[in-house]
Amino acid sequence: MMRALLLFTLSVVIFMLCAMPLTKAQNLAFLSEEEYRYLVGEISGDASYEHLRFYTQFHRPRGGAEGLMEAARYTERKAREYGLEDVKLIKQASTTTPWNARRAELWLVEPDIELIANILQTPIHLADNSRSANVTAELIDIGAGSSDKDYEGKDIKGKIVLAWGPLGAVNEQAVWKRGAAGIVSYVDPHSPQGMNYPHQIRWLTLPLQSSDGKPSTFAFGISARQGASLRSRMAASSKPFKVHAVVESEIGSEKWQVMVEGFIRGTAIQDQDIVLTGHLQEEKFSANDDGSGCANVLEIARAMRKLINEGKIKRPLRNIRFWWVTEISSERQYFADNPDESKKMLVNINQDMVGANQGQDLLRVQNITRVPFSRFHFLNDIAEAVIDFVVKSNTADLPAGQAGTPQPYPKPILSRLGTRHRYNARLVPFHNNTDHMTFNEAPIGVPAISFTNWPDNYIHTSDDDLWNIDRTQLQRNAFAVAAIAYIIANAGEAQAPRIATEVYGRAAIRLSEAYKVATDLIVSNLNSDRADAFKKAANQIHQAALREIKAIESVAQLTKSRPAIVQALVANLKQLEQAYSNDLNAYYKSVTGEASVPIISYTQKEKELQNIRPELIAGPKEFLEQRGKIKSVQGLHNLMAFEILNFIDGQRTGVEIYQAVSAEALQAGEYYYGKVTPEMVAEYLKNLSDAGLIKIR
Repeated sequence: MMRALLLFTLSVVIFMLCAMPLTKAQNLAFLSEEEYRYLVGEISGDASYEHLRFYTQFHRPRGGAEGLMEAARYTERKAREYGLEDVKLIKQASTTTPWNARRAELWLVEPDIELIANILQTPIHLADNSRSANVTAELIDIGAGSSDKDYEGKDIKGKIVLAWGPLGAVNEQAVWKRGAAGIVSYVDPHSPQGMNYPHQIRWLTLPLQSSDGKPSTFAFGISARQGASLRSRMAASSKPFKVHAVVESEIGSEKWQVMVEGFIRGTAIQDQDIVLTGHLQEEKFSANDDGSGCANVLEIARAMRKLINEGKIKRPLRNIRFWWVTEISSERQYFADNPDESKKMLVNINQDMVGANQGQDLLRVQNITRVPFSRFHFLNDIAEAVIDFVVKSNTADLPAGQAGTPQPYPKPILSRLGTRHRYNARLVPFHNNTDHMTFNEAPIGVPAISFTNWPDNYIHTSDDDLWNIDRTQLQRNAFAVAAIAYIIANAGEAQAPRIATEVYGRAAIRLSEAYKVATDLIVSNLNSDRADAFKKAANQIHQAALREIKAIESVAQLTKSRPAIVQALVANLKQLEQAYSNDLNAYYKSVTGEASVPIISYTQKEKELQNIRPELIAGPKEFLEQRGKIKSVQGLHNLMAFEILNFIDGQRTGVEIYQAVSAEALQAGEYYYGKVTPEMVAEYLKNLSDAGLIKIR
């Protein structure tokens, strides 16, 4: 059976090679050499970096922050200057109360005089939402300050506490329960973050008030090193420590957020926009998160518009829409205000942290998310082709040098003032937590990916500053995003066959990966429930085929009719699925010694799920208002809950939703998405129904 499968796969590969045009080695498919050279030459990481110089002047939290509006106005001005069309600054409704700090300083006044913190040093010395105060009080060390035991034998009423626990918990225990005047917060010096980055100051936020109306006061944030020093000096001193805190802040009434929009209008297609996003709001520094994404979106807009104006690249068929937003909430509000607008969008490409200097922390990797299985699309494969090209073009290989390929990099993308580091990037299974999720999520359903470097030990701290940015990485990521966007924006009847074969080639690889997961399931459960393992293994291959067929069929969006090659490749995928399924049966019998494979049957909960067909009954406005009311399910990863909702289309049964989501979790691995059970799916569907977002038929 394996030999038959190999022969079948070989015939498919030969078919693909015949269908694909030959290209020179190290050329980027889908772009002509001229288009490639103009894009890679015009896009500048150094130019992106100059935008960061402006953005990092301002503390720009969400909710009516003056710094956020300054960043938005600058972005609007630059978008107009660069020649984007239909540019507008959109002031939106928000649920976040505006807050702005005017002055904040904290002095030690006894037994010595010493400045501890001042927002002239960094605005994030003061926690957002801190209220005005002018207080001289004793400073009391309460350790973590997050539980009752930390306060035993201590009278803190009217005093200021020094604590390293989570600020929200300290605020509840010290201020709301015991009447403390304020908080000085620092990172636990014994934690990995405190030990490895003792100088960092974290960005902190206080709630404005408790659920029963008690107001917060103020909190100053200091480094782990400062906190440990104060604590040890207090412990060694026979005299009390007193501090003087001065805070002048304003809490506004008009709740708003902001986004900026601009276009490069397409020549022919006005309802399949490619949307590029980055978010404007963050703390004072936030050079990487997400000044880098916003700067790169501006630089892509400038470079493309200039090249089009000069006739060096052609104006695309489709609109390229540029969005600079308040993270996540802007898109949700926009879609609530304009519920039909998502129907005009083909894909989204988000940039959130794309400037990391990888030499500052070798853990940093430029991750590019794939589209979630519920939205599987050719966007995945265009992105992967571009990233593969940029990685190989900016990586040194010994055999390549021996073959006479230019060294150290075959086709380097290097900024004038950046590093010469390699491009350390990879495609990863989907995650959320940034703007692309608002496109993927129900009820919007626009396939979306994100460029997000991770891990990052500098995010939301005073270290996320200009010194931590590499202009070369800015340039590489800007080029990659621009290339993906331009390829899709220009794709039509002539390009569809080439894109379809690209998708098919990568689909064949992903099917083989699903087959490996399936066989691992069987061999790992030889001494347990073999029948259940076989059922999951068979489902793994079937779900892989379903999503790959979805990706192939998405190519038809580029054409007026379904291309013949799409039909042929779908048929081939179905044959490949059957070949893998047959081989799985043979594999099961060979490793178990059984004469036949188990008969697949449903559990009682699966039978219950089989008898229901969930349907979305809410639009973007209702989801904006009700999403927060969805109850979570214990043990269910939030990303898999996200996918349960995304797979609801009024056609799939509950058990089909379970099968799709559980296969997605198994494909990435338990460490990544956890486990998914029928019971979890059933409970989450009920919670969605209780929130008024779906109907269970």
